[in-house]
Amino acid sequence: MTGQLPVTASAQATSGSDGSFRRQRRRPVTREAWLVTDAVQAPGFARLAPGRAVETRLVAGRLQAVAWDLTAGRRRVLTRATHGVDLSEIEPGGDWVWWFDADPGGEGRWRRLPFGAVGDGDAGDPGDPGDTGSGEPGGGVALAGLPCGRAYGLAFDRAGTVAALAVGVDGATRCYLTPPAGPARLLGSAPGHLGLADLSPDGRLLALGGRPDGPDAVLLRSADTPPAPEVRLAGGPGRRLWPIEFHPTPTHGPELLLVAGEEDRYTVATWRADRGLRLLPALSFDAQISVGWYGGGRGVLVQHERAGRSRLLVADLDRPGQREVPVPGGTIHDLSCAPDGSLHCLWSRASTPPRLLVLPPGGGGVGGVGGVGALGTEPAAGEREGAGRRSQRWTAQPYGRIHSFVTTPAGHGPWPTLFLLHGGPAAHDRDSYDPRVETLTGRGYAVVRTNYRGSTGYGPRWQHDFGHRVGLAQLADLAAVRAELVADGTARADRVGLCGYSWGGYLALLALGVQPGLWSLGMAAHPIADYPAAYRAGTPALRALDRELFGGSPREVPERYRAASPLSYVDRVRAPVLLVAAEDDERCPVSQLLRYTDRLKELAVPHELVRVAGGHRSRRTADHRAVLAAMLRFAGHAWPAPAPAPAPAALLVRLPHRAPRRDRRRGTNPEPGKEVTPP
Repeated sequence: MTGQLPVTASAQATSGSDGSFRRQRRRPVTREAWLVTDAVQAPGFARLAPGRAVETRLVAGRLQAVAWDLTAGRRRVLTRATHGVDLSEIEPGGDWVWWFDADPGGEGRWRRLPFGAVGDGDAGDPGDPGDTGSGEPGGGVALAGLPCGRAYGLAFDRAGTVAALAVGVDGATRCYLTPPAGPARLLGSAPGHLGLADLSPDGRLLALGGRPDGPDAVLLRSADTPPAPEVRLAGGPGRRLWPIEFHPTPTHGPELLLVAGEEDRYTVATWRADRGLRLLPALSFDAQISVGWYGGGRGVLVQHERAGRSRLLVADLDRPGQREVPVPGGTIHDLSCAPDGSLHCLWSRASTPPRLLVLPPGGGGVGGVGGVGALGTEPAAGEREGAGRRSQRWTAQPYGRIHSFVTTPAGHGPWPTLFLLHGGPAAHDRDSYDPRVETLTGRGYAVVRTNYRGSTGYGPRWQHDFGHRVGLAQLADLAAVRAELVADGTARADRVGLCGYSWGGYLALLALGVQPGLWSLGMAAHPIADYPAAYRAGTPALRALDRELFGGSPREVPERYRAASPLSYVDRVRAPVLLVAAEDDERCPVSQLLRYTDRLKELAVPHELVRVAGGHRSRRTADHRAVLAAMLRFAGHAWPAPAPAPAPAALLVRLPHRAPRRDRRRGTNPEPGKEVTPP
């Protein structure tokens, strides 16, 4: 379960009059992207210092903030955070870098350090980044008096003289405005979760986003003293609103760029105080979009996500028409723009691990970084094979077609088959490289990634219109795809299982109880097992997402939460179950999972609980390796599989061999109630 806004608001890319994007609030790092690449996000460029940028890269197995000096052609490690770093920003002037020092549960403080305050370690060197002189793991506290909490957003004015921050503290959002390194000045607070989208170029207006279909979908708050009246843009039934960013060089006062989600479309929109909210029907799309100012004037760049693939378009809000930017077929995981107008895309496709592609100013032929040459728009025939055969299928149902990506081992089926379920549910599987797929098919399993109802990338109706039948509607989709795969000889009927992380793990547990005759194995990492309990223990952002999913809280619609909770069906579970939990998981607390495992133990259902470190979404490769290794071992015991094929070269580097445990014999089921802590 994720606390992020949808892709419409999580990929906020902005540009100044010189065409450079101001990358604030970049996309969250995905498991599949950073298991096989050192660069896990596109660089964030300093608006007023063209030769400076900050990146998130893997250093000695942890995500860290890295300074990139483009003029010198050198990268240097800035942080040495024990738990890793996945939020970092560079000030417009390029002299200072901010990073969020969070514990595994997601709470922490912003720190600030000079761009050049590093030791001897290059980014390519896995050693210590050196002493920054502060005695801290990379800089001192950014603002005096700023409380410990959750990072809900950071933005700067155009000159970099004012910083705005939103921090989640004690179930509320607090907004601060202050000069960098100055004392934190509280502007105000509000209950629940509000994400800071941007600060106007003059530093006088904050744009915040609440629940997209709620009365405070967009909140425009004055930073003046005394403040001007707040402006609220409301969502509602049939309309959702996401604030994105302010125009960097407005001519008629602050102009905010937004995305509006309607019944079957996503549309680019703008707001100005003198004319209110305006939707732009010429920039309307049938599936999820990201948008940002681009190229000077009133140009915008749109990233359109449809059916698991990304495309880029450039348009001018003052002129008709739009132009597509040539990009290879696949997925853009993250995107930024350098001051010269070139686009930096972290990109992959099913046959190609993530790499950083560079598109020249204005769009054109694709270049690459680190020796990557030009790429065609489609993979070559040889690339399609890899560890297995890849295909896509659409399973027809009365309410629509269910899209799945299927990868099968070499040879002939039927094969033991694992559904690898994405989390969210506001996410989707894509034409992108996933090392877990390569590993599983190398072990002889067919792998199915299904974009069930609730997934993004297929339009608002597919994402929202399932009548608050949370979990149950998604299981109907998975059952339909399973039936088709068994009927056509792809899947072995007696060996079809489910594997998922977060909300995907929740679906795996729910399916084992609701549909016990369909699934013979379940593996769930960091799942929801008791939905009402998870709601009560969750963060404000997660509770807001749950209220939207269910149409209310457990107190308001208790029957919907009971019907969606795996604990309600645990007495019907018969298949072996692997559960992975972290003590410091703030999104799916371990306490609600332990109630589920206690009941499995009472029922003598074969299961195993593996405890790992790192919270819900660890920033350390070792934690992800431990989870994948546990799943491979557990599946091998539950379903004795053929000898594994050689792993892809990238995985041979990232996933070292682990000797088999002496207390596990191949071909036996796990003992009921076995609990393991990986070494």
